[in-house]
Amino acid sequence: MTTTPATPIALGPTGTHLRYCPKCAAPLEWLPNGGRDRPHCTAEGCGYIFFGDFSIGVGGVVIRDNKALLVQRGWNPGKGSWQIPGGYVEVDEDVTEGVERECFEEAGVRATVVDVLGFRHAIGGGVGGPSTNIYVVFRLQPDPGDEPHCDGDEISDVGYFTLEEIDQKLRAQSLSRWAIQRALHCGQGLVQAHKSTDISRPGWALFGLPLPEGMEQVSVAPGRVNVPPAPASPPESLPPGTPGSVEGPKSS
Repeated sequence: MTTTPATPIALGPTGTHLRYCPKCAAPLEWLPNGGRDRPHCTAEGCGYIFFGDFSIGVGGVVIRDNKALLVQRGWNPGKGSWQIPGGYVEVDEDVTEGVERECFEEAGVRATVVDVLGFRHAIGGGVGGPSTNIYVVFRLQPDPGDEPHCDGDEISDVGYFTLEEIDQKLRAQSLSRWAIQRALHCGQGLVQAHKSTDISRPGWALFGLPLPEGMEQVSVAPGRVNVPPAPASPPESLPPGTPGSVEGPKSS
């Protein structure tokens, strides 16, 4: 029987409206899991648990000649404002490919990820949308042969601007200005340290601070656990007659 607590422990802005499993359509039951109540599927073998609504957004700071690429929004919300190109990462898309795609779709510029400048976290339910969101800001290197252009609809204008031009002339989003300032004036950010080729874990990618020059990175892979080598057995623990063993005194 499906049960819903009268006052479930807070699960963010979503969850209380759910009644049936989105995977198999069986009724959901609220059960404690990880410190709070969550909807669990009641069907045997399904295993679905609702942990909340989450999304990943990306923004790309594309720098050319100390100028940053900006696009002007043609649609609401924020119609007429300027921002770095970006958007949502698809569920089956590599995060770096997602930001490179957004730069090309919105600004017509092919660009390659250099590093990660930072990220913004926002809990869902407010003006930012229904889902809790991570927005990752990348620095990218543009293809030198591409000039920016836009569709004139969703994006009404596009161009490269200095930070001073942005501050003085454009109605630019503060998060974009924050990202551009770091791209222009800060050192190297988080670099991609590993990208898995394991077909069972597609898109498994690791980003981190660059290691000092000459230092070799430890081996990493999805789910890998480091197993230290077994300690060498002392000679006295080996059976008599084994090469390297220490035999006891012989009787005369």
